[in-house]
Amino acid sequence: MTDANKLAIGIDVGGTFIKAGLVSSRSDVVAKGELPSEAERGPDHMIGRMAELATGLLKQVPLSASLTGIGLGIPGTLSHREGIVYSPPNLPGWRNVPVATKLAERVKLPVTLENDANCAAIAEYAGGAGRGSRHMVLLTLGTGVGGGIILDGKLWRGADECAAEIGHTIVHVGGRRCGCGQLGCLEAYASASSTAARAAEALTVGRSSSLSALKSLTAKDVLVAAKAGDALAREVWNDSCLYLAVACVNLHHLLNPDLIVLAGGMSAAGDDLLGPVREAVSSMGSRMINKPPKICLAKLGNDAGFIGAALGVFE
Repeated sequence: MTDANKLAIGIDVGGTFIKAGLVSSRSDVVAKGELPSEAERGPDHMIGRMAELATGLLKQVPLSASLTGIGLGIPGTLSHREGIVYSPPNLPGWRNVPVATKLAERVKLPVTLENDANCAAIAEYAGGAGRGSRHMVLLTLGTGVGGGIILDGKLWRGADECAAEIGHTIVHVGGRRCGCGQLGCLEAYASASSTAARAAEALTVGRSSSLSALKSLTAKDVLVAAKAGDALAREVWNDSCLYLAVACVNLHHLLNPDLIVLAGGMSAAGDDLLGPVREAVSSMGSRMINKPPKICLAKLGNDAGFIGAALGVFE
């Protein structure tokens, strides 16, 4: 049987939607679907939604193919070995949930659990921006900042399976309070939500900006205003890029990757994100290592989560 005929189901669980796909071991997407998460109804209901998606995809497995299992990607701290989710953000009622076992009981297939940022890293490494690299770090820039690390072609989970929490590395000692409780985390400076929050805070202390006409702010609003010449918006956006560059330089010295991939909602800014980050990294360059890693944007978009979850099954 060829690799194209070896399939797995990948499920990407978010607070708003659950996305799923039927994926080959070569990263090809055979079929996909999604359902609203209805997270407010708790873990058992959400697991039922996952089972519903998986059952629908099972009906689309070609007769010539074999299904290896189901890969499940969920945000937050979890145990890949035990299949347990400890306390994911934005999922009410989820605490120490043996989700892999519960889903396996419903669909009668083996289920592999992985952190969602790790799933995105696996997908981009295998069939996206990371193809051809050996040592890659992926940063997801959205409500928070997540990460996934590939070293010598293998996912790095760490001693307690919680490696790559890059959003909670400290880039400003004594700085802004992060949702995790620490002060000065990267997530408190370079995420989409913190970009919007810092702009809003500047307005409350009397800073002048065209953004004051908006009832609520997003990172996209900040970027649009910055490109239109708004001084406050440009300052906030540039600071987000600067702190992201600090993280890239630190990753460069710590792990020496050949590639850093920027993913998540903020990566939709394209060159308006990539250009300032690359420029800041170059300005902070050290003579200790000959060249910095290449920094680029992710390629797989919203499909990366379920593609990586499925590819994890083939491990």
